[in-house]
Amino acid sequence: MNPRQRRGVLLMIVAAFGAIAVFLTIVSYVNTLNRELGTYRTVLRLTQDVDPYQPITEDMVEPYEVPAKFFDEDLFLSDLASADEALSQPGSEPVSATFLHAGTLLQKSMVIPAPALENGEREIAIMINAETGVAGKVSRQSRVDVYASFQANEQSPACAIRVLTNVEVLDVGDIGSQIDAQTGGTNTVVPVTFRLTPQQALQLTYAESFASKVRLALVSARGAGTPGDMEFCSDDQLAALEQQRNDDEQNPTGPAGN
Repeated sequence: MNPRQRRGVLLMIVAAFGAIAVFLTIVSYVNTLNRELGTYRTVLRLTQDVDPYQPITEDMVEPYEVPAKFFDEDLFLSDLASADEALSQPGSEPVSATFLHAGTLLQKSMVIPAPALENGEREIAIMINAETGVAGKVSRQSRVDVYASFQANEQSPACAIRVLTNVEVLDVGDIGSQIDAQTGGTNTVVPVTFRLTPQQALQLTYAESFASKVRLALVSARGAGTPGDMEFCSDDQLAALEQQRNDDEQNPTGPAGN
């Protein structure tokens, strides 16, 4: 074997040792990653865009593997049935809580159970001023009274009317903004969804369309009690003042009446 051949053999041996060293380095790196990441867990990933409050079905999701190190059982969904305890009830189905893009890894906060409406019930949402809507205290399953105030005109005095009594709030959306048609300013509003009968839905629609303000009054968890008069108008105030004046005249008090 001449010197050139010996050098070639030596280079082949060095290359073989180098390849073995590279292989062992890669194996060691992969083992280190596996130790750091642990096993893999399955989460659900959307295969298409989903609009707010639209059903999420099995054909709209696919399993996606993530390292167990980054998997939080309290955060991610691995099964649509685990989205909410209410989903285990017969007839309930999950819907999106907001707009979701395709490729999104589903989290429990993104999915809510669809409202289980009874026969004849309606689901209706209106925009409520965030400041007059009990300042953020109204949430899902709250019970509220709905009040509307109407400005005076040539045919009728100014009135505040209780439009609905002790109705259920199905959902409260995200805070947004809306242009005030009367002042041109911007109001902070929030969409509130109610469970109503057809007649109640009609009353709420009228109030939301024509009232100058619509307000929510949170009902006590101990019960609604006696709500009182349905409306209070400016004529009532004048009548009350006139009655008080008559009472004072009939029953004078003070030094002059003794």
